[in-house]
Amino acid sequence: MRASSGLLVGLLVLPCLALPGLPGLPGAWAGGAGDGALRMTVTVNGRGHSGLRPPAVRVGAQVVKRYRLVNSGEAHLYGVRVVDPAVPAGAVRCPGRTLAALGELECVARFRAVGGERRATARVEGDIPSLRRRVAATARTGYVGVAGGLRLTERVTVGAPGRSGGSGRGLGVVWGSATVAYTVTNHGNRPLHAVRIGDPGLGLAPGTADCGAGARAVALLAPGASARCTAVVRRPPGTHRSTGVASGSDRVTTYGPRGERLPAPTLTARSSAVFTLPARASGATSAVPAGPKTRPEAKAGSGGAPGGLAASGGGGVAGAGAAGVPGGVAGTAGVPRGAAGAPGAAGTAGVAGAPPAGAVGGAGVPPAGAAGAAVPGGGGAAAEALPVLPPAPPPAPPSTALSAPPPPPSASLAVPLGDGQRSGDTTPPSVLRAEALDNESFLGRLRRRGQEARELDVVIILLLLLIPAAIAAVLLGNRRG
Repeated sequence: MRASSGLLVGLLVLPCLALPGLPGLPGAWAGGAGDGALRMTVTVNGRGHSGLRPPAVRVGAQVVKRYRLVNSGEAHLYGVRVVDPAVPAGAVRCPGRTLAALGELECVARFRAVGGERRATARVEGDIPSLRRRVAATARTGYVGVAGGLRLTERVTVGAPGRSGGSGRGLGVVWGSATVAYTVTNHGNRPLHAVRIGDPGLGLAPGTADCGAGARAVALLAPGASARCTAVVRRPPGTHRSTGVASGSDRVTTYGPRGERLPAPTLTARSSAVFTLPARASGATSAVPAGPKTRPEAKAGSGGAPGGLAASGGGGVAGAGAAGVPGGVAGTAGVPRGAAGAPGAAGTAGVAGAPPAGAVGGAGVPPAGAAGAAVPGGGGAAAEALPVLPPAPPPAPPSTALSAPPPPPSASLAVPLGDGQRSGDTTPPSVLRAEALDNESFLGRLRRRGQEARELDVVIILLLLLIPAAIAAVLLGNRRG
């Protein structure tokens, strides 16, 4: 009897021991829920194990983090939330707040990458209200933000101009030189390779600037470092514009939002500067010393002698009608040569445009027509028809000119004195007239011929009138006889 009762008790106790546990009893599992029932894995731009090997993402590109949550317990998790310090606040989005038992859930965070290494520990939490417990899991995650960038500045120094062409007295196109200094700086977090500088505004191809020791590029530019390249250009005078362009690459392959591999882009930087090259003389031209301006000598109308009268004062004409009178040349140094009329002009002091002698040197010259008897073969009309250029302003007369008395009005100028004749010379007037005719200009000769033609017409008319009268007188004399 006692054996049967012990067997009954054992059959009742064994099923109770096989049960997972009852609520309220210490040590109960509550359907297998516990700290090891929740797990989380994270991928960054399709790359797993980002905590150990964070993928490279270009700064400014999109970062996509996917959090995969797995609940291996038999109890539902409520109020599920993911916290990641490396993600902007509120960036993680989950489709629901409940993770069913033996279920999965994926939360996603999308944001823009920033520079530098961004590693953090993400944490997921959920509550089991029936057990009054909070279950959590963690995962290490991160990415590296690749920041590549260039900055370019330039400064122009204008040099002295130099001649680059032209002929004759050094007159050529003057080109100036300008030295352009480019400063390139790496403000990224990765080294830059093969940085080249060009300038389309000045016609410089990439790699033309000298970056030191004859190198045409900066082989390696560390983060935060700067390098200087220079270029010398020659341009004509004027305003010019420089447009510098720097290019290089950090040679870092990054990952896109869907896990694709992206090659390193070419980084560029631009700058500009405006400079002006002044216009200067290309060389010293042959300088001619400035002297007194001379006027062409006036030619006489009828038998005029070029050169005028040679006075003792130098280059002046003695008073009109003073030829052959001793001392009549003094005091007229201010009258330009050739201003006196030619032989046959009635009164050379009265020619239009010639100033009175009194206004020149103080020596009074008699008015027009006061002296100057007509030379045979000449006439007053020819002298009036001759245009006389106005004389240039005379220089200051010498002191001896003030003491010379004016020529007498009765003295007549038969033939003007030549350059080599003085007032006391006794050269016959015929010789002087022949010399004057030899030196006569074409215009003066033409005018003289016209005057002679007019005089010949008068003679012919007189002959035509006198010959009939003479014949009539002869006939009348014969009748009376």
